[in-house]
Amino acid sequence: MSARIDDSSTTSRSGREHPATGATIALLVATAFFVLTQLYSAIPLISPVGEDLDADVTFALSTVFSLCYAAGFVVWGPLADQYGRKRIMAIGLIALAVATIGSGFASSVPMLAVLRGAQGAVASSFAPVALAYLSEAVPPNRRATAIGAMSTAFLVAGIGGQAAASAIALSLGWRWLFFGSGAVLALCLLGIAALVVEPRRAVGDSGLAGRFAAVGRVAIRPSVLLLSAAHLTLLLSFVAMYTALGPHVAELGLQPSQVIWMRLVGLPGMFASLLAGPLSRRLGVASVARLGFGLAAAGLLLEAALMGSLLGTALTSLVFVTGVALAVPAMITLFGEAAAPNRAGGMALNGFVLFLGASIGPMIAQLPLGFPLLLLGLAALMLIAVLCLTGFARLATGRRSGTSA
Repeated sequence: MSARIDDSSTTSRSGREHPATGATIALLVATAFFVLTQLYSAIPLISPVGEDLDADVTFALSTVFSLCYAAGFVVWGPLADQYGRKRIMAIGLIALAVATIGSGFASSVPMLAVLRGAQGAVASSFAPVALAYLSEAVPPNRRATAIGAMSTAFLVAGIGGQAAASAIALSLGWRWLFFGSGAVLALCLLGIAALVVEPRRAVGDSGLAGRFAAVGRVAIRPSVLLLSAAHLTLLLSFVAMYTALGPHVAELGLQPSQVIWMRLVGLPGMFASLLAGPLSRRLGVASVARLGFGLAAAGLLLEAALMGSLLGTALTSLVFVTGVALAVPAMITLFGEAAAPNRAGGMALNGFVLFLGASIGPMIAQLPLGFPLLLLGLAALMLIAVLCLTGFARLATGRRSGTSA
């Protein structure tokens, strides 16, 4: 009898400390996909939106969103630490649903830029806060799986968001992507209000100003600076390559409806992120990150060599995406380790740097380089990132040696 009482007490205590259920995790993973779709949908929409508004909308549609999204990371992370995860996720999703629907009504480039900037600023409230929530509310034995699933959703949105945007723009018009997305985000908000339960946690007495100061202290560490230099190139290369891919394969004879399938070729590679954890246990996290960047560089070099072939372009883009998918979760882990004990600051910087690169990507793709030179330049950036990670690993080894001594 006493054993049953003890078991019940343990289960109850565990439920209070780790209240995230399987349904909660599934909801957050799905929400992550729809939130990140707002970023990547800009890639195939540049042409139809530009034609409708009769202007170059690259900056207003893509770059403004990414810049505001990146900046938002360093704001929302400390706010969630201070005021709670569920509250910040709910506030952010309310604002995101409104801004997303509003973007569908944009009738000019300045109006589009303002609305997309608002979208980016509030969309960044979700990823760092949801990751922090999963790291606290999911039982330790399921935590890695939950975070891996969310990382995969972030990555799959990079391909799935492009495909969905292309399909909707071709069939219904680009404005319906924003109307539909806003409605789905509102449903996600209702689910989070119903299912998300926050665990008990210590708020601390550092105050909001102290939390922002902690992010600044993390940012100037030499090891974090090297990580940031490498991380900047990751989504920069991903967004730049896919921005240039559509016009390139159109020159090879693909119709707009067929370009969707070319974008979807890379989708299986996104699930390589699920291998990052097992590989890290065998090789080390830094080695997996270097492997990811190296594989991405190889994919870009092969894509440049085989650019005249649709099949060659498709297969080599899959190699590139697989490398990116391996690198992303490894880099998230490295930022957390390098920032310890200020892990929240590390996550904020991780997101800021990653999506700052994403904001630069469309502008890089617009440079008058031609597709092969663009790919070669991006491959060079990937290799520079490998060198930065090597320097980071040496600094980390030296710090551990000094600590043990």
